[in-house]
Amino acid sequence: MAATQRGRNQVEQPRLPAFNYYLDESDPDVVVLRRQDGAFVATFSAAGATREGVVEAAREDYQELIRALQGSIGLQESGDRERSA
Repeated sequence: MAATQRGRNQVEQPRLPAFNYYLDESDPDVVVLRRQDGAFVATFSAAGATREGVVEAAREDYQELIRALQGSIGLQESGDRERSA
C-alpha cells in the first residue's frame, strides 16, 4: 500500500510481532532459552553455552513463529500453498 505524507510516497511495511527471549538459569547444569510466555525454545550446557548459539536458536525460533503466523493468516508463498493442496 502506498500512503502519501507531506507529499512523499511511503510504502507501509508489515509489522511483525515482537517476541522477547530470556535465559532460564535455574538449573546449574543447563541453560534454557525461553520465549516471553515461558515456552521452551532450546537447551544448552551451562558450561558450553555461547552467545552465538543462543542468538542463533532465538533467530531460528522467531523465523518459525513468523512462518506459522503467515500461514495462519494466509500469507504463505505460492509454492507452500501448492504443496498443501
